[in-house]
Formats: sequence, C-alpha cells, structure tokens
Amino acid sequence: MTKPSREPHFPVLTTDADVTTMWRTIIEPLGWHTRRMYFVLVDPDGRPHPNVVELDEMPTAFGADDAARFVELLAMLVSGLGGDACSVALMLARPGGGGLSEDDRGMCRELYAAARAADVRLELLHVATDTAIIPAPMDEILPRTRSA
Repeated sequence: MTKPSREPHFPVLTTDADVTTMWRTIIEPLGWHTRRMYFVLVDPDGRPHPNVVELDEMPTAFGADDAARFVELLAMLVSGLGGDACSVALMLARPGGGGLSEDDRGMCRELYAAARAADVRLELLHVATDTAIIPAPMDEILPRTRSA
C-alpha cells in the first residue's frame, strides 16, 4: 500500500471521470459521523480553486426551497469568479455504506433541479459513504421528460 502524497493535487476537470478522481484524491479518509457537504469552485478553464468548503451537519434531505437557497449562495460565489463559465463540484458525505440511497438521490435531484433553474453549472455530483465515493449522474437522478 502506498502512502498518500502530501503534494497538492491540481487537476484540470474536463470530464466526469476527472471530477471523480479529484474527490477520491482529496477526500481521505472516508468515514463520517454526520452528514456533510463539500464543494469546490471551478474556473472556466476547468481548474478547481484550492479551497475545499466543508458544510457540517447537513440535513438528510433538501426540499426544493432549501436547494434553491443553497444554489443561490453558489450562484453568488460563482458570479464573483467570472460568472456563467464557472462551475461547482459538489459532494455529499454521509455515514454508512452501500450505494446511493433514496435520500441521496432525493438530495441530488433537488440540487440538480435548483441549479438548472438558476442556470448554475454543477459538475457531476458525488456521494461519499464510509466505504466509497459514488458518482450521481444527472441523467440517472433527474426524472426523464417526454417529448411531445
């Protein structure tokens, strides 16, 4: 087993896989006592800012209003960086194992929908459990709309 590097991780996020690799590289060790959210602001060139923001004691679920208020905060932060071309990488963290729970899916669904309504670009959302970091792709989370 190799030791984690103490060198800074400066990725360029051009694909969903890059976002997954970033979270798996910078969030160690796994294991949570409370629900948390982490986010990183991403410049238009795909370079994440070096500061990871951690929000502790997150609720189990977000309603539409909660998600809209949170995304409003993200919109203000993004506008300070350069606006529409910037994005946000978000990861929810929770105690326990397994894959995406219904609560995880619900929270991701509300965040994706609120971001879409506010025209805030989110990178691929992730959920961290005690054992894994799991991607939560928008096309698997948001309900599909039928064409007329």
